[in-house]
Amino acid sequence: MKHRIVLVLVLTVFLSLSLGFTNAQDMAYAESPMLAERVAAGTLPPVAERLPANPRVVDLPWSEVGTYGGDFRDPFVGDAFWSSQMVFWTFWKGLVNWNEGYSDWVPNIAESVDVSEDATTYTFHIREGIKWSDGVPFTADDVLFAINDIMGNEELNSGTFPAGWLKPGDAAPVAEKIDDLTFSITFDVPYGMFLLNMAGWPGWELVTAPKHYLQQFHIDYNPDGIDELIAQTEGAEDWVSLFVAHSAVGPGTDAAIISRDVNYPTMFPWIYTQPMGTGTQFVAERNPYYYWVDAAGNQLPYIDRIVGSSYQDDQTMLVDVLAGQFDTMANTTDEQRPLFFENEATSGLKVYPTKSEGGGTVSVNFNMTHPELGAIFSQKDFRVGVSYAINREEIIDIVYFGQGYPRQISPNEDSPLYNEQLSNQYLEYNVELANTTLDAVLPDKDADGWRLNPATGEKLTVVLTVQTGDYGLRFTDVGELLKQYFADVGLDLVVDVVANEVWTERRNDNSMEATIFTGEGGYGITAITDPRYFVPVHGQSIWGNGWNLWYLEPNNPSLVEPPQEIQDHIALYESVLQAPTSEQRLELMKQVLQTAADNFWVIGISSASDSYRPLSARLGNVPESWVNGWNPGGPAIAFPEQWFFSS
Repeated sequence: MKHRIVLVLVLTVFLSLSLGFTNAQDMAYAESPMLAERVAAGTLPPVAERLPANPRVVDLPWSEVGTYGGDFRDPFVGDAFWSSQMVFWTFWKGLVNWNEGYSDWVPNIAESVDVSEDATTYTFHIREGIKWSDGVPFTADDVLFAINDIMGNEELNSGTFPAGWLKPGDAAPVAEKIDDLTFSITFDVPYGMFLLNMAGWPGWELVTAPKHYLQQFHIDYNPDGIDELIAQTEGAEDWVSLFVAHSAVGPGTDAAIISRDVNYPTMFPWIYTQPMGTGTQFVAERNPYYYWVDAAGNQLPYIDRIVGSSYQDDQTMLVDVLAGQFDTMANTTDEQRPLFFENEATSGLKVYPTKSEGGGTVSVNFNMTHPELGAIFSQKDFRVGVSYAINREEIIDIVYFGQGYPRQISPNEDSPLYNEQLSNQYLEYNVELANTTLDAVLPDKDADGWRLNPATGEKLTVVLTVQTGDYGLRFTDVGELLKQYFADVGLDLVVDVVANEVWTERRNDNSMEATIFTGEGGYGITAITDPRYFVPVHGQSIWGNGWNLWYLEPNNPSLVEPPQEIQDHIALYESVLQAPTSEQRLELMKQVLQTAADNFWVIGISSASDSYRPLSARLGNVPESWVNGWNPGGPAIAFPEQWFFSS
């Protein structure tokens, strides 16, 4: 039996659990002046009618009642959704989300959740009167539309309910409506980590499929008008491609559609009113129906607008940021850190330290399932030899400015999942040992000393695909140094810097030979939450790319069925997620990590050092530090809805 589960945080199994927040029903609500003007003009209902009967009250240990107003000026290079702050400031708010300490889930759109004793059935109670950004009530029908009409539609998903976080066993979940504000989700196996999983990235899917808006593109709801909409939509050939073009939720869809379609209703604190078009800016304004209030009953968020400004290159952007034109800068590097401290007076920015979620800075992945080169990459001696060829100390000094130490990708030393072998093996920089080890796999060379491909007898050239969007980790700089090191041992490496979309295409068709990517899996037990470098069940497990396609996308023609030992390894990871106690889960995950250590699938460079986030010194309610990473949602865990400009 093959259970498909990815990206879950394993803490405590919640049984018969129902949590809520401070009762806000007796509060006198207040709102932003910009919304009060619309109320006075008769274009918006009063704030009490826009909020749910019991809004979520946000009263954090470090927060105070703030003031309304201001534009948060957000510069970025690349995509207006993924490269800017917006993906984090919007998508990490689902039925439940993380608490401020990144240690547990708390209710959000759902006011409470009941869990059956066997952890197979979850009953959600939605806040009464909660609304989409266009004022239409959010109900159980919206969640069931996402599960049953999108994920469960055989034409949209090619007959297979999407594997992963919402399908922990062999069968699709059963989602049933109890009433407008109550629904249940039942799984075929115990799934005690469901709510913690929903607190991270996956949870947005169930609250970003407004039925009243998307049903016009669905054949079951609009059979008579679908042809006209197909004709009006570029690239649409049938109702499936029409739906994929307009929905943020579902197989093949693009979550960033919400940054381009201003008519798409969301539950986000800020909603796009001016998407990126021919200009260089986007604008997102406060959602007048946002369901959070502060301790005094003031509707959040405090900040009126987020204004994103696009740049062609990082250096030009940095100059303007240091000159005081912006309120933050994402994806900063260690090289830039002194500049922010030195220019605090002119930039107006304060440097906030953040804790790293990573088990390393970057990872080097050779695709063992590549159709032509996988047979070479699959040999452990190849990966070990390549690891010996890397001068990690030099990379740390040149690229990361002395921050960190040589290390493979693994849980951190203070993690209960720390594995000394996985962390420290094959770190020595030794060209002679690298050559000796590689000779066992690639013994033949041409007249110029380049190693030959045993299958063709020709010079072996490996393409290292590198994303332009590198999250401040300087993928390209690392790649260029690897090119030099590998040349010293007769291995020809081509560094191919491509747009993120091209990287994704190569991942999707399994044509990726090798890549540099991030280093998740270090903090606490996030190796279970994000096991991409230890188990090929994640879309960015490029070391086993065809295997992750097999696991996640069973209809993908480029998938590769894993050998039995890899299937057994996946099954072992799944047993982690189904174990009834924390102790059992940790013990089983240690076995998973030991297998990863023995096989040495992924190559690391250095330890992940704590990072930083520059933010306007005028901002109030910013915590002194937080855990920065994908699973906690970057700045989302710092609750930007309750940030405010103090002057």
